[in-house]
Amino acid sequence: MTRLRRLLIMVTNEDETLRMDALSSPPPSLQSLVLVGKLEKVPQWFSSLEKLTFLYLHWSRLEEDVLSQIAALPNLARLSLNNAYSGKQMVFRTGFPKLTSLTIRNFPELNEIIIRKSVMPKVQSLYIADCMELETVPTGIEYLENLQELILESVSTQLKNRINLGERMDFEKVQHIPKIYMR
Repeated sequence: MTRLRRLLIMVTNEDETLRMDALSSPPPSLQSLVLVGKLEKVPQWFSSLEKLTFLYLHWSRLEEDVLSQIAALPNLARLSLNNAYSGKQMVFRTGFPKLTSLTIRNFPELNEIIIRKSVMPKVQSLYIADCMELETVPTGIEYLENLQELILESVSTQLKNRINLGERMDFEKVQHIPKIYMR
């Protein structure tokens, strides 16, 4: 498996668990990884995926913070998290040096996203969908100076109102973003 560049591992239904620890080390040339299924924990070898440019986690429902395990991946450009974490808060503390696209989707309990300064310096697209408990824009979104588009889909009315005409409480935080879509 030394030449393997793309890997998709999928369960047949969302209640099955992926047994990723059975893989002692990932293929060294892996650039794209898609994991669809519940994970009991983040595989220990995640941090060794140095050539990885795309990571998609779907149905993982991790109870531990997945971000700390993948933040240091040096070449990760696209990250898509779909029901990948069961926590109420998601904190981008450090890392993601080459990330350009971030998708956060279907987090039923997520009520806060925090982005620390100097994290994700190259992100251009942020897509947040189906996070109905999220009522404010991510704290620190103003630090994402290269952000070109913010897409909010199926989010709370409170969140939309904080940007929209009415309340505009968070408008100053997002006014640097050229394209903002709310669906």
